[in-house]
Amino acid sequence: MNRSARFALLTPLLVSAVAMPPTMAAHATPAAPATAPQAACALKVTPGTSDFELELTGFKPGQQVNVEGPEKFTRTIQANGSFTEPDVTKGSYTAKFGKNKKNRQAIGCTKAPKITPVRITGAEITSPEASPAEVDCSITQSVTFVGRLTGTGTGDVDYKWVSGGRSSTPSLKFTAPSTPTAGFPVKVPGRAAPPAGAASPPVHVTATLTAGGSQDTQVFTLKCRAGT
Repeated sequence: MNRSARFALLTPLLVSAVAMPPTMAAHATPAAPATAPQAACALKVTPGTSDFELELTGFKPGQQVNVEGPEKFTRTIQANGSFTEPDVTKGSYTAKFGKNKKNRQAIGCTKAPKITPVRITGAEITSPEASPAEVDCSITQSVTFVGRLTGTGTGDVDYKWVSGGRSSTPSLKFTAPSTPTAGFPVKVPGRAAPPAGAASPPVHVTATLTAGGSQDTQVFTLKCRAGT
């Protein structure tokens, strides 16, 4: 084969290398490391409480994230791309993620809003409001009182129920402007039947609700069936 023939065979190879389509060249370029610009971390107040929780969103499912701050922990992201860690200490946190040091990323967690201290300005007994149908007062009856606290702020609140010689001091997670209390059941012992032909007087049940500097008292009347 002469020299001209050899150049003729090499020419198509050189042309194809020079004229390679841009799309092929792009495919040949190594892809940049994937990032997660949508990944977010936020410290939030747990609804209805004065506690804090740290919420991770926008991550890859199954990805491990290291959280550093007043508390340190590593968590695996759930299938929906998020994870919530309850009961964390308030402070500044950073979320770090990535398979290796070269591709490691870190994002700051947004801070939780300030919690307004609770201030109770009102306590009201809301039920029972009216007497039910006549009942048999010769046997034990039960009356359940329910109240509502009003005020400002969010957090734990202690309150007190009193009825006769019985009292109860529960607490609730207060969320402004108002939050209902748990029910306070009062047992009314049965009484002896009145003399034949005598009227059956009603039974009065009194309960008092106290919270902060507020108080409310309600007298509930049980209508007694004739002869009881």
